Amino acid sequence: MPANADGYSVSAISYDVLRELPHDAKRFTQGLAFRDGRLFESSGLYAQSALFETRLSDQRTLNRVALPRSVFAEGLTLHGDELHLLSWREQRGFVFDLSLHLLREFRFSGEGWGLASVGKELVRSDGSHRLTFMDPRTHRDLRQLEVRDGDKRVAQLNELEFAHGWILANVWYSDRVALIDPASGRVGGWLDLAPLRRRLPASGDLPDGAVLNGLAYDAGHDLIYVTGKWWPRLFALRVDWPALPRLAAAPPINK
Repeated sequence: MPANADGYSVSAISYDVLRELPHDAKRFTQGLAFRDGRLFESSGLYAQSALFETRLSDQRTLNRVALPRSVFAEGLTLHGDELHLLSWREQRGFVFDLSLHLLREFRFSGEGWGLASVGKELVRSDGSHRLTFMDPRTHRDLRQLEVRDGDKRVAQLNELEFAHGWILANVWYSDRVALIDPASGRVGGWLDLAPLRRRLPASGDLPDGAVLNGLAYDAGHDLIYVTGKWWPRLFALRVDWPALPRLAAAPPINK
C-alpha cells in the first residue's frame, strides 16, 4: 500500500470533539483510566509523582495518593477492580484498589511507559516499537508484539488504551495515536489530534514537554478522553472506529 503525504500507509480516522473540560495543568499526565464517572490519572516527575481520582462532572479531586519520591509514575490502567501503575526506570509497579489503597507491588524488566488492559492480559510500552503482554496476577512477561505501519516500524510508543478491539498508542512527542491490531501488530489507522492544540492556550504559554499524553475509554458512552502533560483541557472524542481485519477481540475486562 503506498504511503500517504505523512509517510504512513493508512489514513487518519475521523472523529468529533463532543466535550471540552477543564484539566489541572499542574499534572504531568502519564496515564488515564475511566470508570463510572471517575477519571483516574497518574502524574509523573520525581518527588512529585501521584495517583489521582477526579469526578468528571465537576472536576473535583476526590482522592490523591503520593508515590515514593524515588519513583517516576508512568502508565496506568484499570483491570477489573484494580488499578495497575508502572514506574519509568525503577522497574517497580503498583496495584491499587478503586479507593486508591495500595494492594501490592510488583517488579518488571526494562522501562515502563504506557499500560492497558486487553482482555485477560495487560500490555505495556517501553518507548520502542514493541509492546509487551503481561500476566496481570504475576506481572510476568508473556510475549512481545512488533508494531508496524506497512513496512515501517512505529517507535516511541507511549500511552496505551484499548477500545473496539484496538490497542491505541500515542507516539511520544507527536499528536498522533495509532490503532494497533493486537493480533498482528499492524496499524489500522491513525488519530491525528493536532487540531486539539488549537483549542489550548498559545504554545508560548505552555511549558516545554507539554505533549499529548493520556487516553481513557468510556465504554458506556463510547468516548475517548484525551489530554496532555500540563494541559489545561480534557477532550471527549467520538471516533469513527474502523473494523478490525479479523474477528473482534474478546471484550476487555475493564468494560
